[in-house]
Amino acid sequence: MKAHNRQTGILAENLAAEELAKKGYSILERNFSNRYGEIDIIAKDKEMLIFVEVKAKRGIEFGTPEEMITAYKLKRVQNMATIYMKGKNLPCRIDVVAIVFSPDNKILSLTHYKNVYF
Repeated sequence: MKAHNRQTGILAENLAAEELAKKGYSILERNFSNRYGEIDIIAKDKEMLIFVEVKAKRGIEFGTPEEMITAYKLKRVQNMATIYMKGKNLPCRIDVVAIVFSPDNKILSLTHYKNVYF
């Protein structure tokens, strides 16, 4: 099950990066991590630095990807963003990309939420 979840996560992150690139964002980093956690995607939109959390689910019987975004998770992303921002003086925000897949990996929905706070 773990490998299956990881595979879904990689697929979702690839799709999210493609979607952001289509919107004109440049992808700076993927899977930026240190001992405090990981940021799925770091992108730039004009002069705005964007930290993107990607959440994906296969179907919604057990809840939506959005319901997986907790205040704790956003706080971790915020802490990671603070570490990444050291010495950089740019406006930044946290976005979420939520994706729902069918059992055969077809995209049922892909939603980009900008400027997410808890």
